[in-house]
Amino acid sequence: MELKSNFGTSKSSLEADRSVLEKLQVEMKGVFFRVIQLMLKDEEQSIPFTCIGIAIQYMQITYILFNRQIWKVWQNEIITKQLNKIFGYKMIIQFYRYVLLTPYFEMVSFQGFVAMMYVCLGLLLFALMLMFLLSYSVSKSKSSFTWPIMLLRFLMSLFLQVLYMPIVDLLFSMLSCADNAAGVLQHQLFDVECWVNIHIVHSVVAIFGVILFYILCLLFSLLYFEPRYQPPEASSKKSGRANAVLLTYQLVMVICYTFMTGKNYDYLMILIMLIGSFIVFWKIHIEQPFNNLYIQKAWSMLVALNLWGVILICFAKFLEGVLFIGTVYAWIAGVPLMIAAIIKSEKLHYDLLLLNLNKVQDPDQIVQLTNHLLKLLYKSSLNSNSSLLIDGFLEIHKATCTREDCYLKQKKMINQRQQKPLFKEGTIIERDLDLLMVMAQIYFNQIKKFPNEINLRIRYAFFLLDNMKQRQQAINELIQAETLSPSLDNDFIIFRYKKIIEEEMNTAQNETFGNLDVATEIAFQNNMRQFQNKIERATLMHMDFWSQLQEESPDLGKMNEIGSKINQAILQVEELWNRMQKMTQNLPKAMRLYAKFIIEVLQDKDFGEQLLEKSKSLQTQNNKMKNKQTISIFTSEEIGYESQPILLVSASQEKFAQITNLNLGACNLFGYNKSEMINRKINIFMPNLYSKFHDAYVENFLQSNDNKNIYKDRLIYIKMKSNYIMPCYIYLKIIQSLDENVSLAAQFRVLKSFKPTCYLILDNEEIIDSISSTCIPLLNLDSKQISHKKTSISELFPNYQQQKQLFLSKIGGQILFNLNTSSAVSASQEFEEAEKKGETIQFQCFTSEIFNEHGDQVVGYIVKLEQQIQEMSMNLEINIPHQKVLTNTMQFKFNPSKFLYQGEYVSDTNSQRVDQTILWEQNDQSSMISSVQPGADLIKSQIKSEKSEDGNVLIVSKINYAEGIKIVRLFENRVQEIDDRDDQISEEEDQQGRSVFQRQQDVDNDQEGQMQDFNNIFKSRKNLSTVVDNQITPQVIKKLTWTANFIILLLVALSFSDFFVCQAQYNEIYSTLELVEYTNLRTAELHSILTSVQNLQMLNLNIFQINTTEARTAFETVQKTKLNNSIQLVSQLNKNLMLSNIYISDQLKELQSENVVKMKFGEQYQNYDLMEATQQIVSKALNIRDKSLSQIVYEDADVQFIIYNLLNDLVFQMRNSSNLYAEGMIVKTKEKKETFQIILGISAGALGLGLLMLTIITLSVNKIQEEILSMFLDIPDKTVKYLYNKSENFISNLQLGEDDDVLSELEELEKEEQEELNKTLKSKRKKKKFKNTNKDQRNYIFAFAFVILILQAYFIFNFFMSDTLLSNLAQLVPEINATSRAEGFYRFSDNAQSSLYINRNITIENEDSYTKVKQNIDKLYALDSSIHQEHSLNTDITNSIYQTAFKEVFMLQPCTILASYLEEIKETDCQVLADGAIYQGMAVGLARYFENLRYTMTIYDQFWNNSKANFTTIARGFTTFKNITKNSDNISNYILNLVNFNQSKEARVIQEVYNKGTFRYLMEKLQVGISIDIDDAKTQRLALFIVFEVLLFVIYFILWLPLVIKMTRDVWRTRSMIMMIPLRVIQKIRSIKQFIKDFLHTKELET
Repeated sequence: MELKSNFGTSKSSLEADRSVLEKLQVEMKGVFFRVIQLMLKDEEQSIPFTCIGIAIQYMQITYILFNRQIWKVWQNEIITKQLNKIFGYKMIIQFYRYVLLTPYFEMVSFQGFVAMMYVCLGLLLFALMLMFLLSYSVSKSKSSFTWPIMLLRFLMSLFLQVLYMPIVDLLFSMLSCADNAAGVLQHQLFDVECWVNIHIVHSVVAIFGVILFYILCLLFSLLYFEPRYQPPEASSKKSGRANAVLLTYQLVMVICYTFMTGKNYDYLMILIMLIGSFIVFWKIHIEQPFNNLYIQKAWSMLVALNLWGVILICFAKFLEGVLFIGTVYAWIAGVPLMIAAIIKSEKLHYDLLLLNLNKVQDPDQIVQLTNHLLKLLYKSSLNSNSSLLIDGFLEIHKATCTREDCYLKQKKMINQRQQKPLFKEGTIIERDLDLLMVMAQIYFNQIKKFPNEINLRIRYAFFLLDNMKQRQQAINELIQAETLSPSLDNDFIIFRYKKIIEEEMNTAQNETFGNLDVATEIAFQNNMRQFQNKIERATLMHMDFWSQLQEESPDLGKMNEIGSKINQAILQVEELWNRMQKMTQNLPKAMRLYAKFIIEVLQDKDFGEQLLEKSKSLQTQNNKMKNKQTISIFTSEEIGYESQPILLVSASQEKFAQITNLNLGACNLFGYNKSEMINRKINIFMPNLYSKFHDAYVENFLQSNDNKNIYKDRLIYIKMKSNYIMPCYIYLKIIQSLDENVSLAAQFRVLKSFKPTCYLILDNEEIIDSISSTCIPLLNLDSKQISHKKTSISELFPNYQQQKQLFLSKIGGQILFNLNTSSAVSASQEFEEAEKKGETIQFQCFTSEIFNEHGDQVVGYIVKLEQQIQEMSMNLEINIPHQKVLTNTMQFKFNPSKFLYQGEYVSDTNSQRVDQTILWEQNDQSSMISSVQPGADLIKSQIKSEKSEDGNVLIVSKINYAEGIKIVRLFENRVQEIDDRDDQISEEEDQQGRSVFQRQQDVDNDQEGQMQDFNNIFKSRKNLSTVVDNQITPQVIKKLTWTANFIILLLVALSFSDFFVCQAQYNEIYSTLELVEYTNLRTAELHSILTSVQNLQMLNLNIFQINTTEARTAFETVQKTKLNNSIQLVSQLNKNLMLSNIYISDQLKELQSENVVKMKFGEQYQNYDLMEATQQIVSKALNIRDKSLSQIVYEDADVQFIIYNLLNDLVFQMRNSSNLYAEGMIVKTKEKKETFQIILGISAGALGLGLLMLTIITLSVNKIQEEILSMFLDIPDKTVKYLYNKSENFISNLQLGEDDDVLSELEELEKEEQEELNKTLKSKRKKKKFKNTNKDQRNYIFAFAFVILILQAYFIFNFFMSDTLLSNLAQLVPEINATSRAEGFYRFSDNAQSSLYINRNITIENEDSYTKVKQNIDKLYALDSSIHQEHSLNTDITNSIYQTAFKEVFMLQPCTILASYLEEIKETDCQVLADGAIYQGMAVGLARYFENLRYTMTIYDQFWNNSKANFTTIARGFTTFKNITKNSDNISNYILNLVNFNQSKEARVIQEVYNKGTFRYLMEKLQVGISIDIDDAKTQRLALFIVFEVLLFVIYFILWLPLVIKMTRDVWRTRSMIMMIPLRVIQKIRSIKQFIKDFLHTKELET
């Protein structure tokens, strides 16, 4: 069964209709609003510091005029360049140069520039974190920390003043790129290629950073200020939009000089600068949004100087050198003049003061006018000119105002209503009061004219709050503005000031008990209606809950959902109740409603009865304290509901002093019908003597604002329809409506007399003007007699004139009235005589004077005659001084037996009891004493009725001497009650079927628990509520939080480890790649040394066909130069290899540190490590370089050392070193894979374990809620039905509105209900099966799993990305090694062949030279084939750069590339070399090279041991014979001449130039390609890392923390549902008691 309230749509249902995006938008707006509100609270910005910040901003914004793109426009390079540096960084300290003012970044490297960018973004993220921290701390604990607020204020002040433009410039500078001469997009400030590799990530981060930073600064500039007119405050301004425009202008200008490079953009940039600076100048200087004079002057200087500079830069662009020279000097000279002009300038705004308000079409003019008037009002006390301007404005307004209700025109009219607020301050002068009233009329009339103008309403609200002191009307204007879809800044102003005004109203109402202004009373009545609606809604939800519990299989999920709604509804009721209490503590009616709701629905009888008692005492206090009585009427419709006589008198011009409304009580009091009194002047219904002066009195009151007769009781005299007067107490109250019309509300209270009394009103001649009706029986005088004949008081009391002074005193005097003669005598001897005859009446006479409206003339007298009763009656009266005279009134009572209402007269005491339930069986008898008939017997009997706890019984009150006495004992340092047997309730159903020992054990356990505070909890609902509603964080939630925090910290640590380890691994692998290249390049250069030494040796042996000395010298020089270059390169490579800290393998370490290389010195051998061996070669090469050519022979020790060792053992070790480096690189890729696998495994294990723990803990949270909800199943069905009926009865009576007290049942039925409840508790309980359709825990688990999968996907993706890269690199190692080794091996083969020619007996690789040379030729083909084969296998994984280079070099013509790369050959020479073989591609060129070596070895075979060989025939013209040995050894000559064969020469050229250039070019491109691949991987990792960290931030701060708060509140709410059960029922349910006991035990353990 589901019940719904008829009262509107709840807030939660409206929120449910919103989309996720709208909810997020509302939540983010709430975060900003709450945080900025906290920051503005009690903030005092320093004016000097603010001015310093403005000065720094001026320097920054002036840099726009001299920025790096436009400073040359001034055409004065010397001055403008210096100004560029000055405004850039030179005048600021080093910190500012690098952080605050950063137009130039040449002073730092790109890495430092990136670090600066991320430091700024870190500050931005830190500010956002502080905002979220403050927001959630406020929403959770309703309090905030001081240090985050101060820190956030400091950060935002820096962002908005000093750091804004530098940070924007810094972020945009990352994107500052342009094409260089080669057509490559390069950074303008650094030698970095743009939009490639890591620059992409930095640029994307910079784009998002600048967007986020601009939005944050824009929001704070729009919201972070004080909108009220408070000139001493630095933050006080009319609007923040001017600052927002300035920030936007700065952003646009930074974009312009960042991206508009070149002179082509000068005109566009200047145009944008001119338009932007003019807009900023208009918004800041013309509109003047700042309320503080110094701050406004500082900002005006800034924008004026900026506009001045922009104007002059326009002159410089168009007229410099044409009409003007030295524009920049004009700018410098104009700066102090502009400053002086701004300082002295003052805007008087005569146009605003002369504004015709009747013809205004722009509401902004009204806002400007009122703001200017407030400024003049503030300055009027200090500046006489401001006072004169105000006087002039008032005179002009008085002359031009055409409205009939114009305040200044009505001011001097007689008997006209004056629209003045009742100011309590007495210091305000009349002129200022007139100005405020005129402004109030302007605001009110213009709002009628422009009802949708939000800014006008907000300014009016501030005016009402600050100047008119009308808080409620101010908040009403803000509420109206809120309904008009305000902009973000106005929405925040409304949000903030609604809270501020509400706090001020609450403080003011608490200080004035029971006195509410009219607007507050209207708000109170609205809250009262909402209060009743929310109570009804909460009651319907309770009915729904109990209805669900009555099902056969209750749904715990639905019960929990309903309980959540109940909790929210109760919180709304409590919030509204607290709000109403803050308005006033005097609210008995609402208190009775709330008390009955607590008793009947919430089942808190103790607290509810306390509220009922308090409401009764408040009502009694209201009835007794008549001097504090208020009129609780607000509209003409509500006046009829008041029980006291009330009428409303208008003070407006049209209906001055006319009755506009009254209730039936007033009609009965005056004796008229309502139609006879309505719209008639109040003067008619008062004595004639008063009616003549009443208009003037009211007019004087309205003009003087005299409050002395307002809000207190005064004794007056009214004239009834019978023309008799009656004394009454009148209570006046001012009611000022929203249209500024004032009415006087008058409430009358009839004066009660304990003695027969009559009243006479005399004029100044002591002629009786009016009399009361009691004069008829007491003086035998009626109104007809005094109307037909002028009757003097002396005719009734002849001696009155003689005793007049006595009667005018406070105690009055006695006078005797003669009944027979209708004359009176004074107290004398005649008094005793007349008294003996019994023909006289004794009066106590009091006389008071009546003054005119000015109080300076007596116009009449009031005579009060009080009959003196007999002595017996006096004694009786004295004996009962506290007895109140009672009058009988008709009252209806309900007779339950007859089911009808019957009426009888009862005393006023009963009728005034507010919350008394009258029963027919109660015999409450009272007697009355007449005030007219003297001597009546006064008899009073009173029976006191009390309500016992168990039912309604009528008992005679007795003194209970045991009340308040408790029996306690000191046990375990605690004072505990021991008289608690009534609370020891057993559960019969659970005892059945249990053994005696089990029962005894339960009894022992119960007794042990009852010895502690446990039993005291169940003594009152308050104690139980303190325990149940204790909002400590549950242990399971703490575990959940700890688990989540551990997972987040672990993920952060893993992500950082993964990222930085990956970066380090990539760097290490790339460094290893470089080492592979270094070692092979070292081998090639060592062989180049050998080549140079051999060439010098052969030159010395005259083998080469060089015939001239110059040619020999040139050749020698070239060879020694090459030798020197190789020596330097080998030394550098050796150093690089030695300094490398990368560990490759133990074998390589042994090779480089152990003596494993056998080197030959002459005929001896000595072992060295590889590094030392290399150094030995370098040392010997240096010796050879310095030797003369003649000394370079094989017999020379140095030459022999180099030739022999570079052909034998050292070759093996260098190849071994190369292989070890290559193998090490493969090993490293595998090791790095293992590292990433470990990280992946740790992340998967941690996230999996975290998911398991989160699942278990989430289920535990659900189990706790389910355990609590299942306890409701232990409540008997009849008890549930009883609770349902209680709520149903309450809602029925509430909707019917019975008795205004919301009595659910009559008192005589309460005892039956209690007995019924006890019977239901004793009924047999049936254990119900339940179901749980709550899907929250499942959704939570799915959400956890989804989030963890996303987080794990990051590590998985990183692993596969790294694994792919490392696998590709491992696959590339053979090609890398082969390509880098090729140059050295090709040169080694050539050197070995040359050594074979010179010395057949030399060993090569420790073997026969001829055999090794032949083998090397075969290995050349194998190596070339291996290179092509590996490249074909790696085509899919190699970078396109290397693929293109390989194709161009091997397959296409390489001449162009090699000519540009080597710079020592010409492309034409390349094209014709080797019959164009090189031009056809190095694949053909290398084949030609191999064939040349093979061919010469073929010729060698023909010459070897064949002295008879025909050289000419065999040479075939490829060379000419030269007798090198100078002897007849033909074989040696033939073989040495092989060096001069064309094939040998061609091979030497190919090897020396083209092979070297080809393989070094390929290795360079391969290295570049691999570097790009690694950088791309780094870029992807960095991008993913940033996204991952941002995702963690969002998950933790935006998703997780609110979820924890929600789950915690869900547990609290579910536990608090126990309080829905009555205390008596809880005492009977064992499971609930055990739960509370366990909860207490857990709480004690935690504390």
